[in-house]
Amino acid sequence: MTIDFEFLDSFERKRILLVDDDPFILGVLEKLLGLLGLETILQAGDGEQALALLKDTAVDLLITDVLMPNLDGLSLLKKIRSGQSSAAASLPCIVVSSLDDEATLATALALDVNGFVQKPFKAPILIKRLLIALSETVSESLDHLYSDVVIDVDRLQLGAHYQPKPTTHQAQHIPLERREKYTVVSLFQLRPDMQLAEDIKTKSGTVLLSAGFTLNQTRVHRMWELEGNLEKTSFRVLAGFSAG
Repeated sequence: MTIDFEFLDSFERKRILLVDDDPFILGVLEKLLGLLGLETILQAGDGEQALALLKDTAVDLLITDVLMPNLDGLSLLKKIRSGQSSAAASLPCIVVSSLDDEATLATALALDVNGFVQKPFKAPILIKRLLIALSETVSESLDHLYSDVVIDVDRLQLGAHYQPKPTTHQAQHIPLERREKYTVVSLFQLRPDMQLAEDIKTKSGTVLLSAGFTLNQTRVHRMWELEGNLEKTSFRVLAGFSAG
């Protein structure tokens, strides 16, 4: 899959909104982004402040923490994707999350997040995530599906002490006769429009994408990013796709 980086000529003029309730983290991110040459970096202390800022200011990319007062990062992403904010539903969004928090990863995937970054931030990884996120497109016609995504606020508040409910995703039912006709592809052969014939799970069993789900560009990229979390790196997709 090719990634369109034509926007690089105007990269320095991209407007970035950082959302975090920790002023220190905001400062670290702002410094890193400034070193990358970005000229306009805006800040908000929680999701509600971010929504208020988006009413008056257009941005090109949002980077948000997850656990914040008033409105958490996943609920902010849901409002954007489902058309409940002044921003375009396709606004590129990156979530700051530990890759060990698999329930958060699965929920963010259901909302077509454009990337994950971890603390402590590493400049090479951050710029890679920025470039990929800015190159991706998210459909604005799926707002009805994004509205159905459940944000488990109790789990966000209690963290590792809370046992998350199983995560499910919108997926088409696959008749048994079709499910038995599949092609096996490797992780890096996945591409948009492939329909999964099995669940994609983490090593601990969390379902990230369900059988019957048709892949899009953003979720293919996220599977590549989460390679180290995955139970395996080859998958069954419905027959009719070549691995080339």
